[in-house]
Amino acid sequence: MIWKFITFFVKKLDPEIAHKLTIKFLKLGFHPRLNQSVIPIKLGDLIFKNLFGVAAGFDKNAEVINKIHFLNFGFTEVGTITPIPQYGNPKPRIFRLEKDKAIINRNGFNNLGMLRAKKKLEHYRKRFPVGSDFLVGVNIGPNKDSDDRFNDYKVLAENLSEFADYISINVSSPNTPNLREFQKKENLEKVINFVKDGIAKSKTFNKKLPIFLKIAPDINKQTLNSIIETAHSQKIFGLIISNTTLDRESNLKSKKSNELGGLSGKPLFKKSTDILSQANKIIKNNNYKLFLIAAGGVSDSKTAYVKILCGAHLVQLYSSLTFEGPLVANKIISGISKLMKRDNIDNIFNIVGIINNPKEAMNIAINGFKKKKKLDSFTI
Repeated sequence: MIWKFITFFVKKLDPEIAHKLTIKFLKLGFHPRLNQSVIPIKLGDLIFKNLFGVAAGFDKNAEVINKIHFLNFGFTEVGTITPIPQYGNPKPRIFRLEKDKAIINRNGFNNLGMLRAKKKLEHYRKRFPVGSDFLVGVNIGPNKDSDDRFNDYKVLAENLSEFADYISINVSSPNTPNLREFQKKENLEKVINFVKDGIAKSKTFNKKLPIFLKIAPDINKQTLNSIIETAHSQKIFGLIISNTTLDRESNLKSKKSNELGGLSGKPLFKKSTDILSQANKIIKNNNYKLFLIAAGGVSDSKTAYVKILCGAHLVQLYSSLTFEGPLVANKIISGISKLMKRDNIDNIFNIVGIINNPKEAMNIAINGFKKKKKLDSFTI
């Protein structure tokens, strides 16, 4: 009950103040202490005891890594980190859409910079070395006014790889001008090679450190095909699908729904899941080995189940922490376990990507494999 009250109180504050207060509470140890549920999954050499993680953007400066696992997450992704500190875009830049259970942000990679993050990561790794039970991804991106954005990725990879279980390349934030141009084949190949050069020059023992690409939901099938082909040819570990969207659904109810920035939360679910499903089909049809992390609109066990059925090996949350509170992962995992039991699923890996249509996946999430009913529309 206390966490419901605290969530209610925090939601009454300005979104950016609420976020800073949440980080402060976590740092002070004022948070639930939940036993970590085990829904194990192995991706290459990465072993996740729990397939649910916190998406980049929550712990921008690697301040609360050792606290997040208490909330029953299996991994976290810090960042986006840029080489030098960056204020980001002018405030206000975060808008909570209560009626839609959504958030619009135009932060612009606000963070304390690589050196501050490096100190935090170094401190954390002294107690919990790379390969520990709770995995940490490091999300990297260029400074807005950088003279050489490609080199930014290299510098970040060189300095931060030794602390990461995986590196996540952000080429999809809508709030850094022209960043999404890096999703084009020639640019993407160049970014990946610069990151690989950085890893090679870093102090990491794993020179084949897993690399994920975080992509936008606002792409067509041709661009998605190109990204996947590039990821395969460059031996990328996987994709994170997806970042926030610039699109606005006409049925958004909140007053601030027309604010500029990336939209996340419940309204992103359908679009990000459609892209996830398409990516899953392309990967399967070509027999590629690429792992998928799903992000976008996951708020309960059924939406998480849909993501898994449509191809997600791992699932990330962020906006649902705002609306559902610190117990959200616990609730989702409990619900997933019940759905697996209902459907006689012993190993979550057995149902990853087995459904090619998001609408059908939602049907199964609601009714089970044995009692599928026709849904009039793809809703949650």
